[in-house]
Amino acid sequence: MMRVFLDTNILIDIVARRSKFYKAASNVFNLGILGSVELVTTSMSYATCVYICQREMPYQDVIMVLQQLDSYVKIAPMNGAQCQRALHADAVDFEDMLQYEAALGGGCDVVVTRNGKHFPKDGIPIMTPEQFLQFYMDEESE
Repeated sequence: MMRVFLDTNILIDIVARRSKFYKAASNVFNLGILGSVELVTTSMSYATCVYICQREMPYQDVIMVLQQLDSYVKIAPMNGAQCQRALHADAVDFEDMLQYEAALGGGCDVVVTRNGKHFPKDGIPIMTPEQFLQFYMDEESE
């Protein structure tokens, strides 16, 4: 089964129901709910999601939504070696490199994000939700 790493911005789109991004993000998430893909993220993504979303909605509502989503998401472990590689990577966004290292360590096949410009261009494919949904449909039709 395909392992799909969800970047923090995708979780925020779902939890905050950001109108411009919610549909595509929720369609990716629904593939996980249906058991068609395995969804993966990090505990850091959960923490950042709470921090950002509680600006727009009550803290307890954010936690409640994450609790509902949590049964469909695996948490990729993060460790010191991953942090060291992210620190020494030739990159402009440390947090994105931490996410990428967690995706690698978690055996993910793809990273889904709305902001792929700071992720490495080689290695795990980096896709927007829309790109991933098209990729998934193309794979299923073969």
